[in-house]
Amino acid sequence: MNRFARAKSAINNPHVRYNIGTYKERSQHRLLKHYYEPDIEFHEVPYDGFIADILNNAGITEIQTAGFRSLNEKLAVFLSENNVRIVYPTALKKRVCWIDPESGESAFGRYTTYNKSHFHLLSELLSIVDYFGVPQLCVDVVYMSVSDCRLLNGYGKDRKKKATKIDTVPEELTDIVTLHNSADIRKLIGLEEGREMTREELSKYFGLSRISLWRAIKFLLITEILTISGKKGNTIIYKVTSEKDYL
Repeated sequence: MNRFARAKSAINNPHVRYNIGTYKERSQHRLLKHYYEPDIEFHEVPYDGFIADILNNAGITEIQTAGFRSLNEKLAVFLSENNVRIVYPTALKKRVCWIDPESGESAFGRYTTYNKSHFHLLSELLSIVDYFGVPQLCVDVVYMSVSDCRLLNGYGKDRKKKATKIDTVPEELTDIVTLHNSADIRKLIGLEEGREMTREELSKYFGLSRISLWRAIKFLLITEILTISGKKGNTIIYKVTSEKDYL
């Protein structure tokens, strides 16, 4: 049994896996805690006024799907004496598991692929930009296939409109990419140096819009991966910088 399978086994009872009562706990968060640290004695450990998801000999691990802003106060304390790993799970493939609230029976849809889901991390990283690049900090992007579990309690004949989402269940771990600094971000986004793009083109490339896009661009400007190279009319032109310029 591999590491991911052991983590799934630790949090799941196969006989009640999709029973409604099990979804008061967040499966994705629990599974990743077991994946990174199988011994629960190292889970949810008090540390200097905060609770670390994992605290062991390797340092502190925080699992964060969104809301990186909440990490700022923690990082100020955690990084003073520890290595810190932020784990960011992202769904490369996703399917819906529909659960009948009366019978408990479940039915799965087909997987849909989301090749740009990891780019949402750029928006989140703006919240901790003051810490990103510090040698003691790294971010793991964990690519997974997941099932979004929803109750058949919505509107319409199929009861799916505005149905209640009750959990996200990891099914398979595809890859983990570790980010330490802006050089790793460059590899993650895959844009060649010197390329010029408008905001609209960046939106299409990253699959982001509005506030998320603004935050992603701001992060890339602060980390000097992008620079403003000029304008065409009222349209700002962004240019991908050369890493050599900042060595």
